Amino acid sequence: MSLPFEDPFSIDEHEESGVRVVAIAGELDIATAPTLCARLDATRVGRRAKLLVDLTALDFCDSTGLRALLGAASEVRAAGGRFSIVCPPSGDVARLLEVVGAGEWMAIHADPESGLAALKLS
Repeated sequence: MSLPFEDPFSIDEHEESGVRVVAIAGELDIATAPTLCARLDATRVGRRAKLLVDLTALDFCDSTGLRALLGAASEVRAAGGRFSIVCPPSGDVARLLEVVGAGEWMAIHADPESGLAALKLS
C-alpha cells in the first residue's frame, strides 16, 4: 500500500498590520524556487511592499532557494520596500543563512513577532 503524495512545499500568504507575510513550508529548492519567486514578484509589484518571509516551517533550502530569497530582498529594496525573513536560530536553514552571511543582505528575525514589529516601525 502506498502512502498518499504530500506536496513537500507550500506557501501561505496574509496581511498583518500593513505587512505582507509569506510563510513557506517544506523544501525550497530548484523545483520550488520558481514558484516562490513568482509569488514574491506578485506581492511587490505596484506598491512599496513591507514583506516578511517566514521560514519557520521550512525543512530544507538549497542554493537555488537561497538565491530566490536574496533576489527577492534586492528587488523589494530597489522598489523602495522593506524585506525581512523569520528563521529560528537553530536548524539547517539557519545554519545555511549563517554560513553565507545572509544577514548582510536582509534582516533576519528569530520569530514572526519580532519581524512584524521591525517592519511596522518603518
